[in-house]
Amino acid sequence: MNNGAATRRLLLPGSSFYVIFFIIPFIILGLYSFWTQVNFKMHPGFTLDHYYEVLTTSLYGGVFLRTIVVAFLTSIIVVPIAYFLSYIMQFVFPRKGRILFDVILVSMFSGYLVRIYAWRTILGKEGLLNSALIQLRIITKPITFLIFSNWSIGITLVGLLIPLALLPISSSMVNVSKDHLEVAEDLGSRGLRMHRTILIPMVLPGISTAFAISFILAAGDFVVPRMVGGTNGVMVGNLIADQFKGLAPNWPLGAALAICVLAILIAIHSITMRLVREFTRW
Repeated sequence: MNNGAATRRLLLPGSSFYVIFFIIPFIILGLYSFWTQVNFKMHPGFTLDHYYEVLTTSLYGGVFLRTIVVAFLTSIIVVPIAYFLSYIMQFVFPRKGRILFDVILVSMFSGYLVRIYAWRTILGKEGLLNSALIQLRIITKPITFLIFSNWSIGITLVGLLIPLALLPISSSMVNVSKDHLEVAEDLGSRGLRMHRTILIPMVLPGISTAFAISFILAAGDFVVPRMVGGTNGVMVGNLIADQFKGLAPNWPLGAALAICVLAILIAIHSITMRLVREFTRW
């Protein structure tokens, strides 16, 4: 009984935070999605009209598809990069890897908007990348699709999310002893086979968390598309934000959009993690 009570006391702060800042807002958001709105004022009630509008309007369908594609491609690029960076820092250069890890963490404190502006400067027509390529005479004129396009959204999101994906994977990899990998190599499991059958299954919880973080943040981001995506880079986060603080706000419709996005993200994450588990079976 004493151990159980002590465990509950330890879990209480984290559980309270989760309930207050996730469960309760999610319930409120779900309730709003069923309310009606007349003359820009919400009225309690029950209607499925907002979900019907979300699921039948071609505009929302196109933006949903673009968002899912960008978020998924971003995640499947971010997670392998974070995985191999973690592997290098943990097993190849453990001493220097710690310094690299600290540098990556420090970069996260530079500010979200600052990092977005940095990527905008790098990818711009007269930015660092185009200037370098022109100076090296690899190209003769600036590459225009690097800014204000889906490419610029994806590249910026990858750069922003790698440090976040690195944290859970590195935390999982710390618990893996190098002896396990040496024994696997002695038994003939080397190279990619060692990663597929030994290391990835052992750090799969960290990979799953990294994928979830990358996918959810990429799909819900509305600042990056607005700043580097241009008029053709609208994603579902922009639609949701406009419903809550646009010129003609519609909170019930915005709530329905958010619930639909969350359901799609959970489904895609579950399917992806199931495929990863199948791929990494012994």
